[in-house]
Amino acid sequence: MGRCGDKDMTVSNGVDVTTTDALAEITLSRPAIGVWLDAVHRNRLLEAVATVDPRLTAVLLRAADRVMALHPDGGPDLPGPEDAACPSLASLCLAVEQSAVPVFVLLEGMVSGAAAEIALAARARIATPGARIGFPAARLGRISGAGATQRLPRLVGAEHALRLLTSGRPVAAPEALVIGLVDQIVEGETAAEVLATAQDWILAQGREPRAPQGMADGRAYLAAVKALRATSAPGSLGMALADCAEAALLLPAEQGLAFEAALAAERAALPQTAALAHLVRAERAAAQVPEALRSVKVGPVTRPALVGASPQLSALALMALARGLPVTVLERDRSRLVPLLQNIAARQEAAVQAGSLSPAQRDADWARLRAASDPDDLAQADLVVVAADTAVPLVPASAPLLIMGRGELPKGAFRLVLSGRVAELGLPAHCPAGAAAQALAFLRRIGQMVVLTGVQSPLGISGRLAGAGGAALRALLVSGVAPDAILSALTGFGLAAPALPKAEPGAGPRPMSAEEIINRWLGALANEGARMLAAGLAQSAGDVDLVAVHGLGLPSECGGPLHQADQRGLMILRRDLRLWGDEAEVWKPVPALDALVSNGRGFSGRLS
Repeated sequence: MGRCGDKDMTVSNGVDVTTTDALAEITLSRPAIGVWLDAVHRNRLLEAVATVDPRLTAVLLRAADRVMALHPDGGPDLPGPEDAACPSLASLCLAVEQSAVPVFVLLEGMVSGAAAEIALAARARIATPGARIGFPAARLGRISGAGATQRLPRLVGAEHALRLLTSGRPVAAPEALVIGLVDQIVEGETAAEVLATAQDWILAQGREPRAPQGMADGRAYLAAVKALRATSAPGSLGMALADCAEAALLLPAEQGLAFEAALAAERAALPQTAALAHLVRAERAAAQVPEALRSVKVGPVTRPALVGASPQLSALALMALARGLPVTVLERDRSRLVPLLQNIAARQEAAVQAGSLSPAQRDADWARLRAASDPDDLAQADLVVVAADTAVPLVPASAPLLIMGRGELPKGAFRLVLSGRVAELGLPAHCPAGAAAQALAFLRRIGQMVVLTGVQSPLGISGRLAGAGGAALRALLVSGVAPDAILSALTGFGLAAPALPKAEPGAGPRPMSAEEIINRWLGALANEGARMLAAGLAQSAGDVDLVAVHGLGLPSECGGPLHQADQRGLMILRRDLRLWGDEAEVWKPVPALDALVSNGRGFSGRLS
């Protein structure tokens, strides 16, 4: 076969080309200068594809490290100035699609974002069983503009394409083969065997393209488009994706790509796109290991223990059980222990009824749950979490100790505050590094989004934000704003189930627009955020916004209170707070806000 012939190799930064008598193999690696598939990297790949000897049978494109993604977790590629640089991703995909020598792509690990777009443009896609392919632009409310909404439906049909594009979740290679996204799965005991099998398959295909089957059933295709439109709001991403999928069916390929590009540009300019990108940046920053802990080597937590009977401990127990960990729950009072176990069992049964947990997995999880009433049962624990209003028992000296609530913090212990998907872990200077690293790894392992705080605060960022927001709503009620008007404004903003604090209404009704209600509420949150940043409790504006969105339930499309303040401008925020400050203390601007305005900077550090 051609792969056995003499090889010629050309090497460039991030793009290596090896040629045999029948096949050109293009290998992508992480460039020494620049980032994965930036403009320079794209240009080198474009040149490699364009200069392939036209007498060759095929081109095989693969990744040196088996990961075709900027982010190993398959997260979205964030928008930036590189997007507009030449060659664009769209033009690179078109060059791959129109190459005189057909391009095949080998998918071995995570494939997402720009690389997934290139894979769609190839003649065929070969995958190993562990490959996963994703189109995560939906997490930013975006359409990539490189052709996915046109090429993917042609391959797999509208139903599967729209599911992948709206969810942003990656699909595993076996399912991708079934739906038509992948053309062949290859296996081998070594990387060389996988590559050889892929090459043999490619050379057996020849140059003739296979007709895609995604549009074979036009009625089913249009029915899927109609179904998405029926559940999508006007102007939403779902509606835009439905329009693009319809264009893929009805328009010539060139016009369909132009239609997608126009909608992509329109959505890129939306404020919610910037808000979602801000949150993704904040998530990635929060996911980094602090520099002080990067060199710390510790083993994983394998025997966590939970002390107390709060509902939050029930949630922690379920998360740890779901990761296969044995969990000990200690509660001396049987009248509190039994309801705790009943709550865990009820939530497991609800998961079984919802189809997210199998009966066998429920039984296995339950078998790993150990109820205890004697503190001596904590002797084998390698991490202990103590609920609020619960006495701290004697724990092994080597076990990290996490304390919830306002109780006294023993020496070497860490404050833990839970809200929604967020775990706030107090990590002040000079804390025990090994214990901190273990606690951080455990919380991330069980699925929590961890935000590190610089002060061991019982309330945490979430409690402080909730307090400020409640004080603002209470002040509005006292001033005479109707409760229904406040609830309507909060619901319209995107809060799922807003609750109002108790307050004596003012002397007379006070009309107020929904916009002003929301601005006053967000203003109070931003003011408190500035206070926490100045005090060192919150370490970045992104952390405050993560807690607000994923902990307190603010809509992700707003980006959080500090992002909203940056978008409006801090001078405007301070002006409004000064106007409202005479009505309630919560609206009096904090000195830290004055300092930001004086420096001309927003919460994110950019010019305001």
